Amino acid sequence: MANILLIRHGQAGFGKLNYDQLSDLGWQQAERLGKALTARGFEAGWVFYGSMRRHQETFLGAKKHWQSFGPVAELSGFNEFNSDDVIACAFPQFKHKAALGAWLLTQEDKRKAFQELFAKAVELWISGEHDNNYQESWPHFQQRVLAALKQATHDAQGKDIAIFTSGGPITVIAQHCLGLNNSQAFELNWMMVNASLTQCLYSKNNSEKIGLASFNEQQHLRQAGPQFMSYR
Repeated sequence: MANILLIRHGQAGFGKLNYDQLSDLGWQQAERLGKALTARGFEAGWVFYGSMRRHQETFLGAKKHWQSFGPVAELSGFNEFNSDDVIACAFPQFKHKAALGAWLLTQEDKRKAFQELFAKAVELWISGEHDNNYQESWPHFQQRVLAALKQATHDAQGKDIAIFTSGGPITVIAQHCLGLNNSQAFELNWMMVNASLTQCLYSKNNSEKIGLASFNEQQHLRQAGPQFMSYR
């Protein structure tokens, strides 16, 4: 069996005009991640990342302390789903991000308020009742992520893999491995820590045979202190 390490990006720019970038904390988390990969002696025959800036920046931060990897390739199939569209379909009043930002400014706990709104929007998205309303439906998102995973394991040809991605794709892959329903899968998603590690194993003889070995490893962050723990 060969390893697949699914790596969630570091903390992104919540509350900034451009969310798709690491915060100062996100960069620190990425470096902690690199040290953890070196400490565990992980050698990646291939590295893949999505085409989002936060994926690539997490890899750049990690490789300051981790250089044990082979070819590096971008696979956009590992991109996160369009959360703006998911929210807008559930709450049309927030079709424009400026309106959502203005509303958040009125909330005492902005992160909690956003998470509650986002969870309701995701619940509608994964229900399958309004698939035609979305730029990318939940089933299409699942298919995209699993197609990217199949491409990655095919290209790696039995070598260990590191994949820098987001919580959504990791959720899809964990769901695929465990046979979870949609609601159960997102219960895992809400617990996922920035710059955490999820380990899968795949057969060198049958790259489509994949199992989940660990989920949401975060000891490398907890050891550094509670300030390194974030969820969005």
